[in-house]
Amino acid sequence: MRFAQQRPRTPLVGSWALLAVATMLATACGVGERPTLGAQLLTSTTQAVTVIEEPASAEVASSEAQDTADPLREVGELGDTPPVLMSPAGIVLAVVGIDDGGYVVQTPCGEQAVMAWGQPISHAEVVLDPGHGGDERGAIGPDGETEAELNLDIARRAATKLQNSGVTVVLTRTGDYRIPIRARAAIADRLGASAFVSIHHNSPSVSPSDTPGTEVYVQVGSDTSRRLGGLVYEEVISHISVFDVEWTSAAETGVLTVLNPSGENAYGINRHPETPAILAELAYISNPAEATLLATDEYRDSAANALSRGIVRFLESDDPGSGFVEQPRLFTPSGATGGVAGCVDPILE
Repeated sequence: MRFAQQRPRTPLVGSWALLAVATMLATACGVGERPTLGAQLLTSTTQAVTVIEEPASAEVASSEAQDTADPLREVGELGDTPPVLMSPAGIVLAVVGIDDGGYVVQTPCGEQAVMAWGQPISHAEVVLDPGHGGDERGAIGPDGETEAELNLDIARRAATKLQNSGVTVVLTRTGDYRIPIRARAAIADRLGASAFVSIHHNSPSVSPSDTPGTEVYVQVGSDTSRRLGGLVYEEVISHISVFDVEWTSAAETGVLTVLNPSGENAYGINRHPETPAILAELAYISNPAEATLLATDEYRDSAANALSRGIVRFLESDDPGSGFVEQPRLFTPSGATGGVAGCVDPILE
């Protein structure tokens, strides 16, 4: 494979440069017990922050560092306001301002809160978006596996692999809570990311197939989104086709635009970000044969490898990708998910 000249890497300096993402264990109807991060006094930085690993222990108290300095005084001395903040509980939040109490942030559900503690994040090359979460479980497999859990697990694995390739990554959702589409898009846009990849698994099952029914939805009119989608599609098909499974697939599958009656991107996750974005439906969680496979570490590592490889090729090569379907699909989503109605924010600290 021919690679173009590699982009310069941003060095990760100091122990703060690698943050442990809080793992949030879900109950059937909401968010369960949350491990928290050791709180850090807010300091401005221009270094990129990689957000991927799970914490070594769930026993770290979020108030641990609060007696080391006066957060109100220190916050008032901050320089440039960062675009995004990682809260002590591991929640990624868009920063909308600053006051005497700390950073003013937008919560996942669109409210405003003031955070005196957390980790500023100035930039990330890639934003990974685990679809669904919280009370929005997504599709549910015949074995009871939820799309929300599966998407998050694969996103974490893909983030680890990207970090090992030197790519800085932020997850829009670090645990099992709801985050509306506009908040997801805002994180990618504010970080100035080069790629925004939303991870999903499809439903309902359609026609039996000899090959995976992977579909990647790209932004209409964006050559950059199209190339990102083509490279991710190539890698996903290459990686998961090795499994001997009775796949299911739509009649026309591949890399395509999905439009509403107004000719806009039908899915908000493609419509709202200014960042080059794709929505990747990796496989069918509703198909019993595939659901059995999706529950395995072998599939999840393979899918994560595929996502990581496709993204790295997008960043470092001029490869065009493949699998493009020229005819758009017309579709009107129900609008039942992805909004703020009934949204309950997770605990931020």
